[in-house]
Amino acid sequence: MRVLLFLLAGILLIASGFHDVRLRYFNAEYDGGAMIVTWEAEAEPGVRTYELHRKTGQADQFTLLAELSAHGANTPYMVRDEQVYKSPMAMVDYRLEAVLTSGLRQRVAERKVNYTPTAIPRSWGSIKAMFQD
Repeated sequence: MRVLLFLLAGILLIASGFHDVRLRYFNAEYDGGAMIVTWEAEAEPGVRTYELHRKTGQADQFTLLAELSAHGANTPYMVRDEQVYKSPMAMVDYRLEAVLTSGLRQRVAERKVNYTPTAIPRSWGSIKAMFQD
């Protein structure tokens, strides 16, 4: 019985290695009015979608920022986060997760970015918010 359990555990361990997403890079940079988050996968076997999550300031939990369909390794992905200027805090956390075709999730990368918005984007954002439903 123990041999069977060890054999089964070994098979699961080997099989899980085939779904190992490896990134070439994961960057988050401020670009004049938005944070630009980019990444490129070196290998993405079995990836259905990527989910980019964000946490700002003193928030306890990450919130879903974007979901992108996988389109193959060695191809860059980009998300433009134009809502980050609404946060007066100086720290933004991004987390990238891969959702596999099997339904499993793999946390691929995290990045903390020091960010200090200027008064102009915050004011403009407040003005735009007054006229939106």
